[in-house]
Amino acid sequence: MTYKEMLHSLAEKTAETYNAYLQAKISVTVEGDGLSAEKAEQHRAEYERLEKKLVALIATIKNDDSINEQAPDNFYEEFIK
Repeated sequence: MTYKEMLHSLAEKTAETYNAYLQAKISVTVEGDGLSAEKAEQHRAEYERLEKKLVALIATIKNDDSINEQAPDNFYEEFIK
């Protein structure tokens, strides 16, 4: 997987998580559900974690000028942890 592919994958995952956060937030507003509030908080925390990873990956690629290079084996899995 190239760093460019990793960026796209991470960006997609981050966007999906943010969408889930917004959906849960809407449920809290409409239904006043405590479970939805907890779920919204979990999605928000995960979104913030992924966003930080995305920014770090962009900085790494920018500094190394390695956007089209192949990433080391298991780099993505280790990076996302």
